[in-house]
Amino acid sequence: MNMATLWCSPRHGSSQLCMMVFLFIQCWTGMMALSSPPSLKHINSDISFTRETLFPNSNPVDQSDLDCLVRQTGQPNPASAAIGIPSTCLCRHGFPQAFAMDPLPKATGRMNSGLLKLTCPLLVRAIDTLEDEGFMEDLNKKLADSNQLQDSAIAAHNAHASVRQELLDRADVDVIRNRLGDRGTDAFLKSGVAGASAGAIADAKCLHAWLADYMFRGTIEDDDRHEMGEAILNMLNDRGIDISGIETCSDSCDPNSRTVPTPPVPRNKQRLKADKEKARIRRKKESNPDANS
Repeated sequence: MNMATLWCSPRHGSSQLCMMVFLFIQCWTGMMALSSPPSLKHINSDISFTRETLFPNSNPVDQSDLDCLVRQTGQPNPASAAIGIPSTCLCRHGFPQAFAMDPLPKATGRMNSGLLKLTCPLLVRAIDTLEDEGFMEDLNKKLADSNQLQDSAIAAHNAHASVRQELLDRADVDVIRNRLGDRGTDAFLKSGVAGASAGAIADAKCLHAWLADYMFRGTIEDDDRHEMGEAILNMLNDRGIDISGIETCSDSCDPNSRTVPTPPVPRNKQRLKADKEKARIRRKKESNPDANS
């Protein structure tokens, strides 16, 4: 017998008292739920079924990494595809800031054109701001004028294509071919960073993916300089952004935190919302042309 049932029995007073106690218990239960850590179901709990990570300078994920990923992104689906984290941790709190992704995870069967995902909420928001301020266009101009940047981009694209082709077996390729056809499959297998076309150097495409690539490949001491990653790091440093995070940012990544997470809104959703708003304004102008005269 719970407290509400006990106090609502006839011997314990009026119906008003019963109702007051019932409401108190309901409020107390709700407050306890809010003060508890957000529910994080173990995603992909049988780690043995995940594909082996073959990305350079990576370690396989464990359950705590996947729980962190859900906390960082607010989404369970990416955790179903995550297979690796950087071997070199740059976060001052020890949380993974980027993940290597399965191009065709068996848990979902959803194809991932990109092999890496930047997940640190602090850095995701910082890169969002860089893109909004036009740094993508600035970087593309530098790409067009710098042989060093071009060599760095081509090396990264080749590394991603090589890992993707090594990860996927013949059965996987058959699945992709059934969906994309021969030409689409060939393009998918040879695509580079963030799914960019093979050899693409005219468009950086996604700063998030390039910073994630730096966290894996750019921290290998004996490897060549990661010119693309360093260009993004320099821009972050100019804005006072520390790639290792700040003292108070751990709650955004810690699955055991009792605070309610506020993960960044995915850029594709932001763009979709912006596109819908632009379409709405355009339709309004078309339906009332006199208002613009």
